[in-house]
Amino acid sequence: MIRVSTAEHEILTLARAIIGLGQYVPVEDLLRDRHITVPERLSPGAMHVLRDTLSKGAVLALARCGGWRKQRYLDGGQERSGRLWERHAPPALHFSALSFHTLRWLLEQPLVKHGCKSLEAEGALTPADEFFLYLCCRLVAGTPCAKAVGEQALFRRSALCWLGVPDVFGTTPPKLTAASFAPLLANGGWLLEALQADLAHRWRHLEESKRFLHEPEAMVALGAAQEAVLSAFLDALDAAGRRDLAGFLLQAGRPLLEQPASRWVEGLSLTSALSVRASAARASGAFLRSLGRLARWDADHRTVRFFDDTYDAAQLLLSEWSPVGEAGFRRAADLERELSSSLTTASAIPPTLPLPSAGSAP
Repeated sequence: MIRVSTAEHEILTLARAIIGLGQYVPVEDLLRDRHITVPERLSPGAMHVLRDTLSKGAVLALARCGGWRKQRYLDGGQERSGRLWERHAPPALHFSALSFHTLRWLLEQPLVKHGCKSLEAEGALTPADEFFLYLCCRLVAGTPCAKAVGEQALFRRSALCWLGVPDVFGTTPPKLTAASFAPLLANGGWLLEALQADLAHRWRHLEESKRFLHEPEAMVALGAAQEAVLSAFLDALDAAGRRDLAGFLLQAGRPLLEQPASRWVEGLSLTSALSVRASAARASGAFLRSLGRLARWDADHRTVRFFDDTYDAAQLLLSEWSPVGEAGFRRAADLERELSSSLTTASAIPPTLPLPSAGSAP
């Protein structure tokens, strides 16, 4: 039987919640205002359990996030279908000391109180570290702890965190380029392949949540972050010949295309200046504008001829993207134009106004 201290027990509890795709509520007390000291070195028994938790938990999390789904792919020019572990050799999941430092910081700092110290951590992120940070952001997104996490430089330099949870990072736009995503595209891009379903879920939820944004400035900040992230990401995919990894955007967007444009901005304050609301309305269409680039890719794929080297890949993508198709891309463009027009803010005004009171002037 392995004996661990109270601090070690809590760090293992938090690690299980993060890597096991757990809920925020069971570990809320550990994150909100607890302030304990975690030893710089765990006991051999606790370290063994932590390594076992991270290694086995990461494999299970990858499967649960979408790796279990069968995906179509090309193998030597032949179309096949398989799950993540059938498409790729087992990846090396190496968690560096950065993941442990992150766990210590999460436990030692009261994330919802003033005086929270910065997470000091240097060094290159491994794909496993990126995945761990992504799961941390995933756990706290939409909670009072998200602000403190999103302010830390370690999380802010994670391209995967920006791609999956841009709403955690507040108002400062990211400094990303296509090169920022290169490590995620290495070794066949297995991590991005595994997260397609989870990314689709997160981006759909993010778009649907825009209707609850009240302050135009918040909408402008979110739209700017989305635009910066997707611009760099799509540049990276195009350069790497991995346009297929943008498929989660279509999965997220397809159900949204049935909504009216007013849905994106219905929560915006009507007391703000018209120009401010117009800027917010345009910012709300950042995701829809990104679909415009995929529409151009889709049109490119339709021009690939039978004897071209990329014909099979183009046909596979045309088939995968057919649920959206040309009609869906046109609908996305129409919605984006409506949001960007100067008349959009008027659509946020209720179609009927309350009747005047008996004492009001005619």
